Amino acid sequence: MRTPGPSHLDQSDPAKAGVRNVREEVDREIETYGRDLHDLVLLVPEDRWAEFMLLTGGPGDRDETQYRGVTLRRGAVTAVVAQEGF
Repeated sequence: MRTPGPSHLDQSDPAKAGVRNVREEVDREIETYGRDLHDLVLLVPEDRWAEFMLLTGGPGDRDETQYRGVTLRRGAVTAVVAQEGF
C-alpha cells in the first residue's frame, strides 16, 4: 500500500516544530499557560499516553496523572490540547 502524499494543507503546528516526543509537546503547552496552572487540564492522545508515561516515569495503567502541577488525562484527541479548548 502506498503512503499518501502530503495534502495542500500543512496540518502541523509551527509552534511545535522540533518537538522530539510527547513529553516535550506537553512541556510546551504548559509553558504557554505560564503561571496559571492550578486549573489546567491537558488531554494527551490515547495512542501516545504510554509513551508519555514511560518518559515521565508514571504508571501507564491510569487514565489521569499529575505532571508539573498540571492534570493530564488520556483523551480521544490527535495532539496535546487543553481540555477547555477541546
